[in-house]
Amino acid sequence: MDIREKSLKALEFDKVKERLANFAKCEKSHKMCLNLRLFDDITIIQNELELTREAKCILDMPSELPIGEIVDFSKIKYAHGILTEEEIFDCAKTLSIFRNIKRFLAERAEFAPKLNDKSKGITVDKELEERIFSTFDDNLKVKRNATPALAGFYSSLDEYEKTIKKTVNSLLNNSDFAKNLQENIYTTRDERIVFQVAAPYKNKVKGIVHDVSATGKSFYIEPEAIVPLNNKIREITSQINAEIIRILSDLTAQIRTKIDEFIISEEITSEIDFHFAKARYAVKIRGVEPSINNAKITKIDEMYHPLLLDVTEKVIPNDFEIGKNFGSLIISGSNTGGKTVTIKTVGLFILMTKAGLFLPCGAANIYPYKNIFADIGDLQSIAQSLSTFSAHMTNIIDIINKSDEKTLVILDEICAGTDPAEGSALARCILEYLSNKKVNSIVTTHYGELKALEYSNPYFKNASVEFDTNTLKPTYKLLMGIPGTSNAVLVAQNLGLPVEITNSAKGILSDSKDNSILVVEKLHQTQLKMSKELEDADILRQEAEKLKQEYAEKLEQVKKEKKHAVKIIKDKFEGEINAVKTEMKAMLKELQAHKNEKVIRRNFARLSGADSEFKEKLDEYEVKEEYGEIDWTTVKIGTKLTVKKLNQAVELVSLPDKKGKVEVKMGSILTKIPKENLAPYRKDLDNSLKYSPQRKIDEFSLKKHTVSNRLDLRGMRVEDGLNALDMYLDEVSLANLSEVTIIHGHGTGAMKQAVREYFTISPYVKNFRPGSDTEGGDGISVVTIK
Repeated sequence: MDIREKSLKALEFDKVKERLANFAKCEKSHKMCLNLRLFDDITIIQNELELTREAKCILDMPSELPIGEIVDFSKIKYAHGILTEEEIFDCAKTLSIFRNIKRFLAERAEFAPKLNDKSKGITVDKELEERIFSTFDDNLKVKRNATPALAGFYSSLDEYEKTIKKTVNSLLNNSDFAKNLQENIYTTRDERIVFQVAAPYKNKVKGIVHDVSATGKSFYIEPEAIVPLNNKIREITSQINAEIIRILSDLTAQIRTKIDEFIISEEITSEIDFHFAKARYAVKIRGVEPSINNAKITKIDEMYHPLLLDVTEKVIPNDFEIGKNFGSLIISGSNTGGKTVTIKTVGLFILMTKAGLFLPCGAANIYPYKNIFADIGDLQSIAQSLSTFSAHMTNIIDIINKSDEKTLVILDEICAGTDPAEGSALARCILEYLSNKKVNSIVTTHYGELKALEYSNPYFKNASVEFDTNTLKPTYKLLMGIPGTSNAVLVAQNLGLPVEITNSAKGILSDSKDNSILVVEKLHQTQLKMSKELEDADILRQEAEKLKQEYAEKLEQVKKEKKHAVKIIKDKFEGEINAVKTEMKAMLKELQAHKNEKVIRRNFARLSGADSEFKEKLDEYEVKEEYGEIDWTTVKIGTKLTVKKLNQAVELVSLPDKKGKVEVKMGSILTKIPKENLAPYRKDLDNSLKYSPQRKIDEFSLKKHTVSNRLDLRGMRVEDGLNALDMYLDEVSLANLSEVTIIHGHGTGAMKQAVREYFTISPYVKNFRPGSDTEGGDGISVVTIK
């Protein structure tokens, strides 16, 4: 096993492949998972990741690839003879899978264009598929009516079986024949009907002897009366079998005609399922798509080892980086603290990325190293007479010789298992040698001398796994930039070593510790305190977010209740509104009767008073919109603003004049309004009203104007349409028009129904009718004015 294979095994890539294979739905995609390829080319890696992303996008819809086990057509190609019923039926099921997958991906081409492009190479033969399905019954037997010839044979067989049954019953009911039988029943021998005749009477029953009992007391005789019938049945059965063989042979030939296309389709389908297996695995490990870079930088947020999910749902995520400001990370800290798991996770993440797999983390930016060499674990070999140190050193020598700038080296407990002084010196020289070759590396160690490399060479960076000295347990958190201590005594104490021993060890250590170790311990205590404070702060932040959400929900509920109250108030005033409408009709009748300026002014004053009084009452309860303030020092011509109260978007044409008025454009209309009536543009308040019947009238004067004989209500809400219709009929009545056309359209029919009901109560309408075909049909109403 060379160092590449050893590294893959050390990083547990084989276990990931096994987990991945469990998510494949067919045999070939299962094998593709077990033989998962690693790519070096960034373009290929990105393409593999895109295919995984497309498959996961479909799974997230949620939707699943319509696939099951498929036939290995290459075996059929090189097999001899006719396929069995089951083999042919499985081919049809596979053809159905081909067709369904092609249709499935075509329908989702928008979300999975690459997978859809791959599926275009799949051959679909629905005619052959349906012919096979129509040939077999639920028991995978050829149907009796599979062909006209077979149906005819079965029909003849039924007739002869009826005839032979009648003949047999006749013989059994014949007392002269029945007295010779051992039992008054019949049986079969060699698929022919026979009777069990007692030995003394065997010569009295004419026919063919097919068998004799072991005792010689019974002879199984086929009476001559049924011999020709049995012969005919056998002949027909032979014809049936021949026709079935012919059908199977014909179907086999049709399958083999397109066997090469089916082999290609099978390969494409297996590849598509392989990409879906990667996506299914991504869902399982809560994986995200990594980004790829060519800058030799690897940065991972909230990573955790994917195999940890097999044993626990509670995993501690860690952040990791290498390559930007340093090229070698030296991780120290206590045993059982998670150092080995951390370095394995990083190496495994890079391998998974090179294979197009998603990673269980928050986010990842990966440099796909060409080589990833790892030396992890106890490698003592009795067979080769190698100690642990010798076995590790053999691997390290191989790694050094094969490493270059595109290599990541991962070493667990570098140069352990020998004299600490020599091991430490050797480890330092190895790491410096690798750094001179610009080889990135991640190592774990207990050697204090290696922790000092960061302060003499910027290529190196310290990290440690956190240990809680209060609980005497590791937290499994990776601390970047801080070296760690081994905490061997505390770990041993936590594991159960007698207190007398651990206390003695602590005393010895306290006498021999140098100042650098004390500084490191102090750093750890500070870090632990900060971590606890950050956790407390995060809890407070989450509580604040929760309170904020609760407040927002309560505020929304208050708004809903207020709107509901306004609706109740509006309903309360509905009677008053109806009374005003009645008064308006009376005014209109008086106007029609007198039509002089005095009456008009008097009635206009009455109408304005009623309208103002109602609005004042309603305004007390109305929910007021809140508007922001405009900073006129920054506003430019062409800026979109909102007109308060109208909630209408306008475009600014001129800046405020001396009187504080601005010119704005509303659709095609230019008008001047006080700047106080404007607010910053709010899209949610832009109703783009097509018709606004409520207008403030500053002054009243009589003047002649032209009124159209057509009113178009299409596109309005029913309430707005009726208001517009009411005002329009006022105007046409004053203009003395005799006939007008109201365009309400068909739509849902709500506007048409409301308009025509209004005509029945309007004081202006004499009669109305639907439009003729030339006028616009039922989408308009032609109204005669009184």
